[in-house]
Amino acid sequence: MPDPYCLELSPAALRDLKRLPLDVKEKIVLDHLPAIARDPFLTSKPLIGGLRGERSYNFGRKPEYRIIFYVEGDLVTVTIIGTRENIYKRAKRRRQ
Repeated sequence: MPDPYCLELSPAALRDLKRLPLDVKEKIVLDHLPAIARDPFLTSKPLIGGLRGERSYNFGRKPEYRIIFYVEGDLVTVTIIGTRENIYKRAKRRRQ
């Protein structure tokens, strides 16, 4: 099994994480971020258009959450975390 990727959260993604409900925060930190670090390509889908080069990891039901990140070498950088609603517009604004 390959070594896990090194995972970091951008300052904006850390702020996003702090704003989420405690149970969602725990699930992200204990389950979802480690899954991304193990294999970011297996667990996510590539984005297109203005977010080309980034990937989206989806989880949850009502509300549905997204973790958007990009991979450079063995480093995974999370750029935004939140509910599906307007997350791609927010991600595009952060990218500018």
